[in-house]
Amino acid sequence: PDVGNVFGQSRSFGPMSPGLDFAFGFTDDSYVEKALSRGWLMTDDGQVSPAVFSRTSEVNLELTLEPVNGLKIQLIGNRTDNRTSSIQFMYAGMPVTYAGSYTKTHCAIATSLRSSKAADGYASKAFTDMIEAIPVVASRLEQAYARHDYPSSGFMHGSALAGMPYNPANGGVSQTSSDVLVPAFIAAYTGRDPGRENLDPFPSLASVMPNWRVTYDGLVRLPKMSDLFKAFTLTHAYQCTYSVGSYSSYLNWVSVEGERLGFTLDELSGNPVPSSPFNISSVAITERFAPLIGVAVTLKNDLTFNAEWRNQRTLTLNTSAGQVVEATSSGLTAGVGYKITNFNTVLKIRGSQQGISNDLTVNADFSLQTNQALIRRIETAYTQATSGTRTIGVNLTANYVLSRRMTLGMFFEHHVNTPIVSSNAYPVTDSAFGLSFNLNLSR
Repeated sequence: PDVGNVFGQSRSFGPMSPGLDFAFGFTDDSYVEKALSRGWLMTDDGQVSPAVFSRTSEVNLELTLEPVNGLKIQLIGNRTDNRTSSIQFMYAGMPVTYAGSYTKTHCAIATSLRSSKAADGYASKAFTDMIEAIPVVASRLEQAYARHDYPSSGFMHGSALAGMPYNPANGGVSQTSSDVLVPAFIAAYTGRDPGRENLDPFPSLASVMPNWRVTYDGLVRLPKMSDLFKAFTLTHAYQCTYSVGSYSSYLNWVSVEGERLGFTLDELSGNPVPSSPFNISSVAITERFAPLIGVAVTLKNDLTFNAEWRNQRTLTLNTSAGQVVEATSSGLTAGVGYKITNFNTVLKIRGSQQGISNDLTVNADFSLQTNQALIRRIETAYTQATSGTRTIGVNLTANYVLSRRMTLGMFFEHHVNTPIVSSNAYPVTDSAFGLSFNLNLSR
């Protein structure tokens, strides 16, 4: 009823309410307890909105090296951790739920560039390694719980098991839980030992692996090369991220001695079940070679060539469905271009009187790309192909500068899409061609 004039502070509920710490944003979760104890919060039956605290921690690392003249290496690292806590202060005990997302730069190059074919049932060594890693990770978690007693707080208060040594007979670590599947998934598709893999789905900054981009243009400085080329550039880039799209916490989760280990209540048996505090429905590893190898060349006569080989895969672990969705894409693109300076002289017609060159630029591009999507079921170790296409494309363009304001263009595009997995799809071919006339009215 009495809001002060300085930083929104009132004296109606004691001195300096809601406090300078609140006014300047220097508060944490404990502020809710302070505000509740001083009567600053409405807790009647009509109040159902919780107190929400959101925090984002982001670290970006970038390093550029040039060990030799013409060779540039760029290293990039990132870790972003978003966390939200919702405190139900209107209820006894103030239940807290947690949610958020997480991503970091990763490196899964040990299992990269491996193809799967229908002839062998889309066999994958990485997926087989994951199946074998599951019992290894579950055993490690069982050993960690064996060193603790059941907690006595939360839903365990008054239970006959409270304070007793952990016994897997009452409910052990589930091999289908995210606590087991996520470390097994990361270890298998990263090429690491599951016996040493970090069991935390949100690893610290020390786990950030750099991505990189490498370019080299020093070949043109060689004597023989400089006689043929104006420019000769090689490129290679690797991008990989590990991400937890979203997660939430269990309301009835109870920690063991303040650690990440804890228990949730099994509604069917009524016994405590080992579990981390978070319900993680899916995690993903996204990897791109952009490109794996790329070449861009300009000859002395201004004829240009470029070619790139790209490869990409997205691996998504769905813990609730017990499956890994694997989407891969690989493709080759190649192009050639040439600019004929002052093309009017070739046509033997009068050139432009506006002081510009009537250039003709011609480009031809070819692309071949293959996409494939697979679902790998963990329980049955069965893989099913859901989609797949092979696309061939040819693009031709020509642009002729008529004047400073007018450009005449011609294009031709031809694409052939052939299904390689689905029997319900048909080959599709589409072509497009035409002329374009651009008029630039800007001064």
